[in-house]
Amino acid sequence: MSIRDDTASRSQSTISIDETLRRAMAAIEGQRPEEAARLAQDVLKRSAGHPNALHLFGYSLLAQERASEAIEPLEKAFRSLRDPAIETQLAIALRKAGRTDEALSRLTRAVKRKPVFPAAIHELGFLLHSLGRADEAINVIKSGMEAAPGMIELPLMLGFIFHARGNRAGAKAAFARALGIAPHHPKALYGMGLTMMDAGEFAAAAELFQRALVIDPSDQQSRLSLGACLLELGQTSAASACLRQVTRGGADFYGKALKVLSSSSRGRFWLKPSDLAGFFRGERS
Repeated sequence: MSIRDDTASRSQSTISIDETLRRAMAAIEGQRPEEAARLAQDVLKRSAGHPNALHLFGYSLLAQERASEAIEPLEKAFRSLRDPAIETQLAIALRKAGRTDEALSRLTRAVKRKPVFPAAIHELGFLLHSLGRADEAINVIKSGMEAAPGMIELPLMLGFIFHARGNRAGAKAAFARALGIAPHHPKALYGMGLTMMDAGEFAAAAELFQRALVIDPSDQQSRLSLGACLLELGQTSAASACLRQVTRGGADFYGKALKVLSSSSRGRFWLKPSDLAGFFRGERS
């Protein structure tokens, strides 16, 4: 083979690998992780240790909830590329595999890199909160909000942490900031609705839950909360219809709907389970 033919052959191989990697990335973006993994493996068979292929392979395994398997390819990819996105994905894989100390160590380093990578801050805040270190999580998230003021996930997380701790003012301020970034974000609307409901502002809360449901009709949490607000507002028929719809989400939501009905100041209870079941099926009022 001539030098020219050899060069052309290698060029063709490079083009083929690049195209395969583009297809793998498109598969990831299209939520087809199995296809992405297959394409990335095809590249690795032709070019062992290809860093971008290792990254896409690890990322696709992570997307399939195969966290333990994702760690090695992501670690190898990060060693080559030093990309903070890969480091964050590696930390997520470590966390999901139960290796929380290693995940925490990775993220603590990742958030110190310049320029700031907001997703690493978000993941660190989430991990700290899940470990019961809420004060540290709050401080991390607040610093992240200063560094990345347009990232809605940070004030959203802060709002839900404050809500869980009973800090109504903090939650309201955080959700207001989230709505300032994205006025129609369903989770921001839901979060603000929760703070209004906690304050007894049921009409305002109901409006927020209704807006969230217009955007995402599958949001059963917003529908459940809307039913609770409608009960408190004395709109019994509308509340009943809302809660009946919630019970179609499965046994877990059936129990939650029952709790709303029994705990509301305008709620109801039944002596016979059959009467309750009939109510949720719409057979009894």
